[in-house]
Amino acid sequence: VAGDRLNLLYWSGSHLTSSEHEHGLCEDEFRRRCSSITSLEMFMNSLPDPHCLADFPNLCELALHVQNIPRPVGLDRLTRLERLCMTEVRLTTMEGIEHCQSLTHLDLSSNSLAAMDARVLGQLSRLRTLWLNENPISAIEGLAPLAALQSLWLARTAISCVADALRCNDALEDLNLSATAIGNFKDIPSLARLPQLTSLALSDPHFGESRVCSLCNYRTYLIFHLPRLAVLDTLAVTNDARGLAEATYMKKKMYYNMRIKTLQR
Repeated sequence: VAGDRLNLLYWSGSHLTSSEHEHGLCEDEFRRRCSSITSLEMFMNSLPDPHCLADFPNLCELALHVQNIPRPVGLDRLTRLERLCMTEVRLTTMEGIEHCQSLTHLDLSSNSLAAMDARVLGQLSRLRTLWLNENPISAIEGLAPLAALQSLWLARTAISCVADALRCNDALEDLNLSATAIGNFKDIPSLARLPQLTSLALSDPHFGESRVCSLCNYRTYLIFHLPRLAVLDTLAVTNDARGLAEATYMKKKMYYNMRIKTLQR
């Protein structure tokens, strides 16, 4: 074994002598060493052939950054993989990731994914973290089977509404929808039905603001309608802030009710 396969073993951290570099390894010895590797990180186009990943069947963590991998390949043997990060690799499809059914963490941020593939996500029932930031995704879909999902980040996407897309994700604690096309309050009641949601971001210093953030009384409205929130837009929701939001909301509600009654007379 030599060439790209041997180079990948070297970059995984396995020690190779100068003789092994020059002459390679026999297949059995190569496979023995590969089987001991549980974590692999590749950066800046250092992965010449993604199919070589199949040589590492015991990987638990795999991180690929700034590569040219439009389709996930070489993952069908990685059945023990728990964490997969493929950022800035020019992905156009999620197809191929469904083989990694032990995944608990999946980060496919900064790619060219146009949709959340329901067929793939349906095979990843153990997922607790799903990050798809900075992709041209326009709809939240395929999340119903992910009952264990705790963290969902869809920042800087083309998503314009939530509706009932999260109705089955009762374990969700952390939701980031910063810099999206969400522009009104109509989705807030659906978020209020998530019993574990304690962190919500519609504005994030790293990604930017969603359109809804420019509405009057934005923060007051969200704090009042989401009483379990501990963090809103990366800032802690204090008891004082919650009390002020409740008082402001009730005053405005009373004011507008009075205006309505006056107009009706």
